Amino acid sequence: MTLHFLGNVAASRVAELVEGLSMPFEPFSLEFGTGEVWPNGVAVLLPRDQPAALTRLHARLGEAAGRLQLPVDDRPYRPHVTLARRARGATPPSAGADLRWRVHGGYVLARSLPGGAGYEVLHRFG
Repeated sequence: MTLHFLGNVAASRVAELVEGLSMPFEPFSLEFGTGEVWPNGVAVLLPRDQPAALTRLHARLGEAAGRLQLPVDDRPYRPHVTLARRARGATPPSAGADLRWRVHGGYVLARSLPGGAGYEVLHRFG
């Protein structure tokens, strides 16, 4: 689940990002259960609600990213897990899976691998 997408950042800035994005972490739980296909064709699983600890973490990281002169999306934060891309026209199930994710180990700074082959964790916080 992405907290903030930072865009294309030079590898030489990783140490600066690690220092600037380090902050206290409060554990929280997410209960997922609603599936949606967004207009851009991305199928997602949404949490039933957004815990206050997640909202605070997102806001603090956004402020820190701004201080680091990184782009910050000004749209409301919509936590989600991406299930599929290019899913335009798919119909989500009427009753989604009931999944609980206990987030207690912190958050990470990650980079996308070339060709969409996944992610590489650069640093673990918390």
